[in-house]
Amino acid sequence: MAWNEPGKNQQNNNSSNSGNNSRKPPDAPPDLDQVLKDLQQKIKKLLGITKPSGQNIFEQPQKKFPSGHKVMAAPIGVFIGIVLLVIWILSGFYIVEPAEKAAILRFGEYVGTENPGLHWIPQFIESRYVANVQQIMSYPYHAEMLTEDENIVLVDLTIQYRISDLKDFLFNGANPVETLQQATASALRQVIGQTNLDDILTSGRETVRQQAQNILVNTLNRYKVGLVITDVNMQPAKPPEEVTGAFDDAIKAREDEKRFINQAKSYANRVVPVAQGQVSRIMAEANAYKQQVVLNATAATTKFLALLPQYQQSPKVTRERMYIDALQSVFSQSSKVVVDTPPGNNNMMVLPLDKILQKSNTQIISNEPSQNPPQNTETNEDSNAQTLMTQNQGQSLQNKNVGFDYPSRPNINSSDNAAKGE
Repeated sequence: MAWNEPGKNQQNNNSSNSGNNSRKPPDAPPDLDQVLKDLQQKIKKLLGITKPSGQNIFEQPQKKFPSGHKVMAAPIGVFIGIVLLVIWILSGFYIVEPAEKAAILRFGEYVGTENPGLHWIPQFIESRYVANVQQIMSYPYHAEMLTEDENIVLVDLTIQYRISDLKDFLFNGANPVETLQQATASALRQVIGQTNLDDILTSGRETVRQQAQNILVNTLNRYKVGLVITDVNMQPAKPPEEVTGAFDDAIKAREDEKRFINQAKSYANRVVPVAQGQVSRIMAEANAYKQQVVLNATAATTKFLALLPQYQQSPKVTRERMYIDALQSVFSQSSKVVVDTPPGNNNMMVLPLDKILQKSNTQIISNEPSQNPPQNTETNEDSNAQTLMTQNQGQSLQNKNVGFDYPSRPNINSSDNAAKGE
């Protein structure tokens, strides 16, 4: 075998290596050359390459072409590097959805925020944190609190929030959601501690909710945790279970009070207009009665003034005529018949019995009380008073002539007898 044959060199190398290995102490580190050779052998087995020993695995054998030139193929390591580079470039592309934003970190340091769309970052150098900044999140809060009047009340609150600033949300607080919960408890206890129990249970619930929301918003703005409050919903507050029955009775009494007040207002709205109408009607009737009395008095005065000159001229005749007129007005309204016949007069008199009976029946019917009650007591009383006053005026006119007495009827028979005696 020649000295430069490959097999011989390999054998010599192996023998030398074995000799060297045999001479190494047990605790000596492994030989770097041997480690590299072992690595080459493993790569050959993985890639399925079989080459003569002593040849570099990253070099392909030379091929002869018809032209006689030798060409070296592209190394496999370059190809693998290109594939890995392409994979690395493609892995850097990402898409941010319309409702999301992405915070970019370069070696852990914030460098910017990306809006929705297609973006690229160099992997292993920069990283991203994508979050939905339009999603409404909520959490409930339930606790027992002490009111201003030293009563305990159960309060249920629901907070709705979303991310407003992604940078502040990531870096200005260790746990922004926990910070929000603690701020909610502080704000609600502050408001409840300044409010009476009755206001919390009834009409003051909306005021409590609004004040708690304002305090919570101001607190989050001061902390800059990147969260914004969208809404605060407060459920009806409840007393502790031990006194629930007493509070239910108090609430029922309060509702009954409101119901009675509303019923009273409804009754007042229904009755007051009717009473005002009756007042207006009575006032109108009183004014009409006043005018009637004044006109009657004016007429009586006018009549007296017209009769006075005649009475002054012939007092006796005027008195006789007034006396007869008064008797006629009285007997015309009476059902009695008065007959004055001189002695010795046997003439038969025919009485109008039918008219007398008809007039008597009419007076009886008018004197009987009606079966139906009067619709308006005030009107009947006014009418009765007016009738009574008219009758009194008529009687006074019959008995008196506005300031002087009517003359009594002269005794005609006694005058005739006196004349006959003469």
